[in-house]
Amino acid sequence: MKIAGIGRIASGLKMPAVLGSLVLGVTVLGAGLAAPAYAASKDPVVATVNGQAIHESTVEALRRELPPQLQRVPFSTLVEAVINNKLVDAAARKEGIAREPEVRREMKAASDRVLRQAWMDKHLSAEVTPALVRRRYDELLKRFKPQEEVHAAHILVRTKAEAEKVIAELKHGANFANLAKEDSIDPTAKQNGGDLGYFTKAEMVPAFANAAFALKVGEISPQPVKTQFGWHVIKVEGRRKSKAPSFEKAEPVLRAEVAQEMAHKLVEGIRAKADVKILKTGENAK
Repeated sequence: MKIAGIGRIASGLKMPAVLGSLVLGVTVLGAGLAAPAYAASKDPVVATVNGQAIHESTVEALRRELPPQLQRVPFSTLVEAVINNKLVDAAARKEGIAREPEVRREMKAASDRVLRQAWMDKHLSAEVTPALVRRRYDELLKRFKPQEEVHAAHILVRTKAEAEKVIAELKHGANFANLAKEDSIDPTAKQNGGDLGYFTKAEMVPAFANAAFALKVGEISPQPVKTQFGWHVIKVEGRRKSKAPSFEKAEPVLRAEVAQEMAHKLVEGIRAKADVKILKTGENAK
């Protein structure tokens, strides 16, 4: 079970897996995984700004807010970011920015978002239990059916003529990975030689998937393959049957799936007890 996209140009090559992540502006992907509590003795001051202490917990809170691909940045980099944020905050307060009407509306909206998030976290932490996630994993294993996977690499160029030139060079003995590093417009090709790893047919855009799965191990596509990203030259490195993911790999996605379901139920529950009247819709708002 592939959990994330390829993360290359190919974050587009891979068909997106949709995991609903928002309910009323509340993020539930990490629900049930509460932020770690810091005892005062274990939350050291890591910097000060004009006498104001910045604690380790504040820095780590910023890390959790970052996209996954940025969460491994060095701690020192995050400290610098927090310091800069504190300085800008202080400058804004000094200039009275917080009293401006639009800013006050935004601050009220931000306060509401924090309250919604806190409420959701409180209730989901009780509902999304390890036992429930484990049961969801057991259900996944029962439904799991091995699928054929292909391990492929690609060279992506802008025109068909460029792709045909690449194919000609490969026929004359050029190294595929080296050409990918030199010629591919896939931004990660310089690091990985165009390697896309293993994927199922459903995980790639159709034109790319059909071409890759038609090749034998060691074969290179005889003709350029066109997708919305450009022209590809594909090489198949291997084939295998997919295996069920380990619980450790599946757990974050399953937890998010369970949390999303629970979040909807929670909202439905409080809405059922409320007096809700919709006076305008998108159709009659004007």
